Amino acid sequence: MTEVAGWYAGLTGTLGKLARDMSLLMQSEVGEVSEPRAPGRGGSSTMPHKRNPVLCAAILSAANRVPALMSGLYAGMVQEHERALGGWQAEWQSLPQLIVLSGASLAQSTELVEGLEVHEAAMQHNLALTQGLIMAEAVTLALADKLGRQQAHHHIEQCCHRALETQQSLLSVLCADALIACHLSRSALETLLDPANATGSSSRFIQQVLAAARKL
Repeated sequence: MTEVAGWYAGLTGTLGKLARDMSLLMQSEVGEVSEPRAPGRGGSSTMPHKRNPVLCAAILSAANRVPALMSGLYAGMVQEHERALGGWQAEWQSLPQLIVLSGASLAQSTELVEGLEVHEAAMQHNLALTQGLIMAEAVTLALADKLGRQQAHHHIEQCCHRALETQQSLLSVLCADALIACHLSRSALETLLDPANATGSSSRFIQQVLAAARKL
Protein backbone atom coordinates (compact mmCIF):
# COMPACT_ATOMS: atom_id res chain seq x y z
CA MET A 1 0.00 0.00 0.00
CA THR A 2 2.69 2.48 0.99
CA GLU A 3 4.87 1.51 -1.97
CA VAL A 4 2.08 2.42 -4.39
CA ALA A 5 1.28 5.60 -2.49
CA GLY A 6 4.96 6.50 -2.29
CA TRP A 7 5.28 6.32 -6.07
CA TYR A 8 2.43 8.78 -6.52
CA ALA A 9 3.79 11.00 -3.76
CA GLY A 10 7.22 11.01 -5.43
CA LEU A 11 5.66 11.96 -8.76
CA THR A 12 3.69 14.79 -7.17
CA GLY A 13 6.78 16.05 -5.37
CA THR A 14 8.75 16.02 -8.61
CA LEU A 15 6.03 18.02 -10.34
CA GLY A 16 5.93 20.36 -7.35
CA LYS A 17 9.64 21.02 -7.79
CA LEU A 18 9.01 21.80 -11.47
CA ALA A 19 6.22 24.20 -10.57
CA ARG A 20 8.30 25.89 -7.89
CA ASP A 21 11.16 26.55 -10.31
CA MET A 22 8.79 27.77 -13.02
CA SER A 23 7.00 30.14 -10.65
CA LEU A 24 10.32 31.65 -9.58
CA LEU A 25 11.37 32.09 -13.20
CA MET A 26 8.07 33.91 -13.84
CA GLN A 27 8.76 36.63 -11.28
CA SER A 28 8.86 40.14 -12.72
CA GLU A 29 12.49 40.57 -11.70
CA VAL A 30 13.46 37.40 -13.60
CA GLY A 31 10.90 37.02 -16.38
CA GLU A 32 12.55 34.08 -18.14
CA VAL A 33 9.39 32.04 -18.73
CA SER A 34 5.61 32.49 -18.65
CA GLU A 35 2.71 30.12 -18.27
CA PRO A 36 0.60 29.49 -21.39
CA ARG A 37 -2.00 32.14 -22.04
CA ALA A 38 -5.71 31.42 -21.75
CA PRO A 39 -8.74 33.76 -21.64
CA GLY A 40 -9.60 34.75 -18.09
CA ARG A 41 -6.72 32.84 -16.54
CA GLY A 42 -4.25 34.37 -14.11
CA GLY A 43 -5.57 37.91 -14.19
CA SER A 44 -6.07 40.23 -11.25
CA SER A 45 -9.24 42.03 -10.21
CA THR A 46 -7.24 45.20 -9.47
CA MET A 47 -4.07 45.03 -11.59
CA PRO A 48 -4.71 44.62 -15.33
CA HIS A 49 -1.06 43.89 -16.10
CA LYS A 50 -0.79 41.00 -13.66
CA ARG A 51 -0.40 37.45 -14.88
CA ASN A 52 -0.48 34.99 -12.01
CA PRO A 53 1.10 31.51 -12.33
CA VAL A 54 -2.16 29.70 -11.63
CA LEU A 55 -1.05 26.33 -13.04
CA CYS A 56 1.97 26.38 -10.76
CA ALA A 57 -0.24 27.35 -7.85
CA ALA A 58 -2.48 24.33 -8.40
CA ILE A 59 0.48 21.95 -8.67
CA LEU A 60 2.14 23.37 -5.58
CA SER A 61 -1.08 23.18 -3.62
CA ALA A 62 -1.30 19.46 -4.37
CA ALA A 63 2.37 18.91 -3.57
CA ASN A 64 1.87 20.58 -0.19
CA ARG A 65 -1.04 18.30 0.72
CA VAL A 66 0.49 14.98 -0.30
CA PRO A 67 3.05 14.62 2.55
CA ALA A 68 0.29 14.77 5.17
CA LEU A 69 -1.63 12.04 3.35
CA MET A 70 1.48 9.92 3.16
CA SER A 71 2.07 10.27 6.88
CA GLY A 72 -1.42 8.87 7.52
CA LEU A 73 -0.68 5.88 5.33
CA TYR A 74 2.61 5.23 7.08
CA ALA A 75 0.88 5.45 10.44
CA GLY A 76 -1.59 2.85 9.18
CA MET A 77 1.22 0.32 8.76
CA VAL A 78 1.28 -0.31 12.53
CA GLN A 79 -2.00 -2.14 13.08
CA GLU A 80 -3.12 -4.93 15.35
CA HIS A 81 -3.26 -8.40 13.79
CA GLU A 82 -4.03 -8.47 10.05
CA ARG A 83 -6.10 -5.29 9.70
CA ALA A 84 -7.23 -3.31 12.72
CA LEU A 85 -10.22 -1.08 13.37
CA GLY A 86 -9.56 2.51 12.28
CA GLY A 87 -6.27 1.92 10.47
CA TRP A 88 -7.44 0.55 7.18
CA GLN A 89 -10.52 2.75 7.16
CA ALA A 90 -8.17 5.74 7.22
CA GLU A 91 -6.47 4.36 4.13
CA TRP A 92 -9.80 4.54 2.29
CA GLN A 93 -9.60 8.33 2.62
CA SER A 94 -5.90 8.96 2.17
CA LEU A 95 -4.96 6.81 -0.83
CA PRO A 96 -7.74 8.00 -3.20
CA GLN A 97 -7.10 11.64 -2.31
CA LEU A 98 -3.38 11.19 -2.89
CA ILE A 99 -3.89 9.62 -6.31
CA VAL A 100 -6.41 12.28 -7.35
CA LEU A 101 -3.98 15.04 -6.34
CA SER A 102 -1.18 13.30 -8.24
CA GLY A 103 -3.30 12.93 -11.37
CA ALA A 104 -4.42 16.56 -11.22
CA SER A 105 -0.80 17.68 -10.80
CA LEU A 106 0.22 15.66 -13.83
CA ALA A 107 -2.57 17.16 -15.95
CA GLN A 108 -1.67 20.71 -14.90
CA SER A 109 2.04 20.06 -15.45
CA THR A 110 1.40 18.71 -18.93
CA GLU A 111 -0.47 21.88 -19.86
CA LEU A 112 2.23 24.01 -18.27
CA VAL A 113 5.10 22.38 -20.14
CA GLU A 114 3.36 22.08 -23.50
CA GLY A 115 2.41 25.76 -23.58
CA LEU A 116 5.37 27.23 -21.71
CA GLU A 117 6.62 30.54 -23.14
CA VAL A 118 10.41 30.88 -22.98
CA HIS A 119 11.90 34.38 -23.07
CA GLU A 120 15.41 33.93 -24.40
CA ALA A 121 16.26 37.63 -24.35
CA ALA A 122 15.50 37.81 -20.62
CA MET A 123 17.67 34.76 -20.02
CA GLN A 124 20.58 36.33 -21.88
CA HIS A 125 20.09 39.59 -19.98
CA ASN A 126 20.14 37.83 -16.61
CA LEU A 127 23.21 35.81 -17.53
CA ALA A 128 25.03 39.03 -18.38
CA LEU A 129 24.23 40.79 -15.10
CA THR A 130 27.48 39.74 -13.43
CA GLN A 131 29.56 40.73 -16.47
CA GLY A 132 31.16 37.32 -16.75
CA LEU A 133 31.69 36.53 -13.07
CA ILE A 134 29.38 33.51 -13.14
CA MET A 135 31.75 31.86 -15.61
CA ALA A 136 34.90 32.47 -13.57
CA GLU A 137 35.19 28.79 -12.69
CA ALA A 138 35.59 27.87 -16.35
CA VAL A 139 38.60 30.18 -16.58
CA THR A 140 39.99 28.74 -13.36
CA LEU A 141 39.83 25.20 -14.73
CA ALA A 142 41.51 26.23 -17.98
CA LEU A 143 44.24 28.08 -16.12
CA ALA A 144 44.69 25.18 -13.70
CA ASP A 145 46.21 23.13 -16.52
CA LYS A 146 48.98 25.73 -16.70
CA LEU A 147 49.49 26.84 -13.09
CA GLY A 148 47.92 24.18 -10.92
CA ARG A 149 44.44 24.35 -9.45
CA GLN A 150 45.24 26.17 -6.20
CA GLN A 151 47.26 28.95 -7.78
CA ALA A 152 44.75 29.32 -10.62
CA HIS A 153 41.86 29.56 -8.18
CA HIS A 154 43.60 32.18 -6.06
CA HIS A 155 44.59 34.28 -9.07
CA ILE A 156 41.14 34.23 -10.69
CA GLU A 157 39.59 35.05 -7.33
CA GLN A 158 41.75 38.17 -7.14
CA CYS A 159 40.71 39.10 -10.67
CA CYS A 160 37.05 38.74 -9.73
CA HIS A 161 37.54 41.05 -6.75
CA ARG A 162 39.26 43.56 -9.00
CA ALA A 163 36.41 43.41 -11.51
CA LEU A 164 33.87 44.12 -8.76
CA GLU A 165 35.89 46.93 -7.23
CA THR A 166 36.48 48.67 -10.56
CA GLN A 167 33.05 47.78 -12.01
CA GLN A 168 34.65 46.30 -15.10
CA SER A 169 33.70 43.15 -16.93
CA LEU A 170 35.68 40.08 -15.96
CA LEU A 171 36.85 39.77 -19.57
CA SER A 172 38.42 43.25 -19.44
CA VAL A 173 40.23 42.47 -16.21
CA LEU A 174 41.48 39.11 -17.44
CA CYS A 175 42.73 40.50 -20.74
CA ALA A 176 44.70 43.17 -18.87
CA ASP A 177 46.30 40.64 -16.52
CA ALA A 178 49.88 39.79 -17.48
CA LEU A 179 49.90 36.28 -16.00
CA ILE A 180 46.72 35.23 -17.75
CA ALA A 181 47.82 36.78 -21.04
CA CYS A 182 50.76 34.37 -21.05
CA HIS A 183 48.46 31.37 -21.12
CA LEU A 184 45.04 32.36 -22.47
CA SER A 185 44.25 34.53 -25.50
CA ARG A 186 41.33 36.92 -25.66
CA SER A 187 39.41 34.59 -27.97
CA ALA A 188 39.97 31.71 -25.57
CA LEU A 189 38.71 33.83 -22.68
CA GLU A 190 35.64 34.90 -24.66
CA THR A 191 34.83 31.24 -25.30
CA LEU A 192 35.32 30.31 -21.65
CA LEU A 193 33.13 33.20 -20.45
CA ASP A 194 30.27 32.43 -22.83
CA PRO A 195 27.47 30.69 -20.85
CA ALA A 196 26.31 29.01 -24.07
CA ASN A 197 29.43 26.86 -23.88
CA ALA A 198 28.64 25.64 -20.36
CA THR A 199 25.57 23.52 -20.96
CA GLY A 200 27.41 20.28 -20.30
CA SER A 201 25.42 17.14 -21.14
CA SER A 202 22.06 18.93 -21.24
CA SER A 203 21.57 18.30 -24.97
CA ARG A 204 22.11 14.59 -24.46
CA PHE A 205 19.60 14.51 -21.60
CA ILE A 206 17.05 16.41 -23.69
CA GLN A 207 17.38 13.94 -26.55
CA GLN A 208 16.96 11.02 -24.14
CA VAL A 209 13.75 12.51 -22.76
CA LEU A 210 12.39 13.24 -26.24
CA ALA A 211 13.24 9.71 -27.41
CA ALA A 212 11.43 8.23 -24.42
CA ALA A 213 8.42 10.46 -25.05
CA ARG A 214 8.16 9.33 -28.66
CA LYS A 215 7.77 5.74 -27.48
CA LEU A 216 4.71 6.56 -25.38
